[in-house]
Amino acid sequence: RCLTSLFLVQILGFHSAVYAHPDSVQIQPRIVAMCPASLQIQPRIIGGHVSSIKEEKYLVQVTTSEELCGGSLVKPRWVITAAHCVYNKNKNDFKIYGGASNQAGPYAVIRTVDYIAIRPDFNRKTLNMDVAALRLNSDMIGANIETIPLAAQSVPARALVKVSGWGFLTADATKTAERVHSVLVPMWSRASCVSAFRGIHRITRSMVCAARLYKKDSCDGDSGGPLVYRVQLAGIVSFGYGCASALPGIYTSVPEIRDWFQRVVEQHS
Repeated sequence: RCLTSLFLVQILGFHSAVYAHPDSVQIQPRIVAMCPASLQIQPRIIGGHVSSIKEEKYLVQVTTSEELCGGSLVKPRWVITAAHCVYNKNKNDFKIYGGASNQAGPYAVIRTVDYIAIRPDFNRKTLNMDVAALRLNSDMIGANIETIPLAAQSVPARALVKVSGWGFLTADATKTAERVHSVLVPMWSRASCVSAFRGIHRITRSMVCAARLYKKDSCDGDSGGPLVYRVQLAGIVSFGYGCASALPGIYTSVPEIRDWFQRVVEQHS
């Protein structure tokens, strides 16, 4: 029953899934289970292309024995990801892989996690403020590893942004990509985002939309991964309603959570 009763959330490029009964699930984060038992959320990239870690040196894999998420290296010892990827989990369960194009590739730099911070106003039902900070056991350093700065300003509507990860490559896929993929999708204006989800989901100030409907989106296995604009981290893959569907994918706005993340780093470094 690895994917039985999973509602797959689809957003252009990435998405997540929730392990629950179909009639009770509305939104789905972008996490992919390695093993079905404890799956909570799942994501992926649709309509993109095979990429290389040399083009996304900030991209990391946030993994447990059962789940796969993405993340971004913001400081040599700090990763930012989605809160739903780490909520109610033990820090000792995680391994962070960097510097490799393939999932858990043989040349990856591997770190463990010694501290997890989740925004206190994170809501696991609505996925408001879906962000977490992970402190690694030591600096992540390597030939194909670099940090990425946090964006201070929101991305203009219609601007193309890049989403990367190892999530599902098609809406009906049952396993994640072996090699990293990337996709370019346009940002939506806040008004268009709110309008698209009216009566379906409340779009809070921490949420932004991006997608090319029916063609490009994030999907299961991509949760927590980066949305990048002009070499800055502008968003974090959060959730969607299907992959590459009639609705855009939802991302956590980095400008909205930037100050919080910086405070966490200052207080716990």
